[in-house]
Amino acid sequence: MSLFKRKSKEEEQKKEVKSTKTEKKEVKVEETEKKEAKKTERKAVYRVVYNKEERIWQIKKDGAKRVITSYPTKEEALKRVKELCESNDMNVIIHKKDGKFQKKKI
Repeated sequence: MSLFKRKSKEEEQKKEVKSTKTEKKEVKVEETEKKEAKKTERKAVYRVVYNKEERIWQIKKDGAKRVITSYPTKEEALKRVKELCESNDMNVIIHKKDGKFQKKKI
C-alpha cells in the first residue's frame, strides 16, 4: 500500500508543477495584454503650427499627412483646436511662429 501512496504523492507533485506552469503562462499573457492596452490608450495629438509659405496657422493631427483646417490667426486656430479636443478627447501641442515648441495642453 505504501507504493500506491508514493505514486499518488508523485502524481500530485507533477500536477502542482503543471498547474504552476500554466499559472505563469496565464500571468505572462495578462501582462502582455496590459502592455498592449497601454499602447492603445495613448491619446492622439493635435498640433497647431505656422506655415511660413502660406502665412497661415494650421491644425494637424500627429501621423496624418493632410491638414485638418487652417486659419489666418493663431487665436482662431486655438479656438477651433479646443473644440476638436473636447469632442474627440485629444491633447494639443502648440508651436511658435518660428516652429519651436511653445506649450502642451492635456
